[in-house]
Amino acid sequence: MNELSEINKVAAALTEVLPSGKEAVVLAIGSDRVTGDCLGPLVGYLLQSSGLKVYGSLRSPVTALGVEETYDNIKKRHPKAVVIAVDSAVGEDCEIGEVRAIGRGLRPAAAMGKKLRCVGDASIIGVVSAKRMGAKGLGQVRLGDVYKMAHIVARAIEISVNAKQKAGTQLKAAVL
Repeated sequence: MNELSEINKVAAALTEVLPSGKEAVVLAIGSDRVTGDCLGPLVGYLLQSSGLKVYGSLRSPVTALGVEETYDNIKKRHPKAVVIAVDSAVGEDCEIGEVRAIGRGLRPAAAMGKKLRCVGDASIIGVVSAKRMGAKGLGQVRLGDVYKMAHIVARAIEISVNAKQKAGTQLKAAVL
């Protein structure tokens, strides 16, 4: 599947799970120090000029150590917003490279055995490595592969959020 098709597929899946007319906030989770864990920070970096509220980027990553506190702050600052959590994931060998939009939050650092609470109202994950590789597999992921996934995720988020905000505006106008 080419990149444009992948962007459209992920955008369509995300658009299905996002409510219309709500503010969207992106929680981009990961570390800039481990290639396989930098999907979130790369997405945050790519979305910085989009006009979206984004927490987590290459300059200021939201890692597993601070994700719960950051999520609580987002919920306080943006109580009516839908939070889209973005994170790297591990999976089966045949799943590597897949990007998935999910209609629920995610558990950060689950692949590392951490028991953090679920964050986000919707989420996007990118499968960067195989489970069988363990933690060392995240350090062996090619940056180009993660960057390609980050580009797909960032564009898909922009497309879906714009579509949902436009639909919400049209709905409000129809009610008036």
